[in-house]
Amino acid sequence: AVSQVIEMQCGHAYHCECISQWFEQKRRCPQCQRDFGKVVGNQPRTGTFSWQLAAFPLPGHPNAKETMVIEFDFPPGTTDQGVRFEGRKERGYLPGNAQGVVLLELFKVAFRRCVMFGIGNSMTFGTLRPTFNIHMKTSTSRGTVGHGYPDPSYFQRSLEELRANGVTIADLDRKSVV
Repeated sequence: AVSQVIEMQCGHAYHCECISQWFEQKRRCPQCQRDFGKVVGNQPRTGTFSWQLAAFPLPGHPNAKETMVIEFDFPPGTTDQGVRFEGRKERGYLPGNAQGVVLLELFKVAFRRCVMFGIGNSMTFGTLRPTFNIHMKTSTSRGTVGHGYPDPSYFQRSLEELRANGVTIADLDRKSVV
């Protein structure tokens, strides 16, 4: 059987049937990981995302007098395939500075596109529940190993995880971060 081959904008070539199947799962080139279109994940659609400012600084961010406290809440539910999962409430922290604002705005995009979380088996609880696709600092202290601050490389790692999930600075409306 003869299969038609398509060359993508990145220069890589694939059989049409193969790349069509691939794009049903991921909207990026299998070889170079260039994104094609917006990535939409399997995060539960019924969750909420809210944030507020708190009047305390985070370790490692002495010039940020405030902290952004982010809250995620996912009730129990079922996946699109009908599999039941547990709910999850999680709190995260970002510094009240320019880096924190950029991450907050990118997290909003990631949440709307359902890529901030996925549905997976929790390594902690061993149950099916929302799990982080993009790591969040869930402690104001305890350092890097304790999912807290200080962590000098957190901003850059978060940008890389966001990019791996199809969310980049280019997705931000300029007015939202000014």
